[in-house]
Amino acid sequence: MIIRDEEAMRRFGAELAQKLAAGDLLTLTGPLGAGKTVLAKAIIASLGFDGDVSSPTFAIIHEYDEPGMRLPVVHADLYRLNDPEELEELGLFDDDRVVLVEWPSKGGAALGNPDLAIEITPQADGSRTIKIEDKRKRS
Repeated sequence: MIIRDEEAMRRFGAELAQKLAAGDLLTLTGPLGAGKTVLAKAIIASLGFDGDVSSPTFAIIHEYDEPGMRLPVVHADLYRLNDPEELEELGLFDDDRVVLVEWPSKGGAALGNPDLAIEITPQADGSRTIKIEDKRKRS
């Protein structure tokens, strides 16, 4: 899939949000500036969060669970994680919410296997190539 601009990334996030279910682990990979946080913000907003969605780069996790949201979300940015064992302390995993993880490679095996893995690759023309791996089993 090709994403031409930031608005297209937001539309993609809105579409993706409609397909998410409680307990889904969604990983977002790509280099700095690829659009991971733009996509995460679009997903969270499309799930019904009405406030400002900021990058959890320094806090590592932000939780979004307000009345009116279709699903609660934990947004994690593992870029600054020093050791995958720190994941245990973060309390990311809870079956009743969606977990969005940027920089999942920093979580190693402790993160587990994602239900949805999205890889964003910037192109020379400013567009983004999106690769989606969906491992969910839906009936």
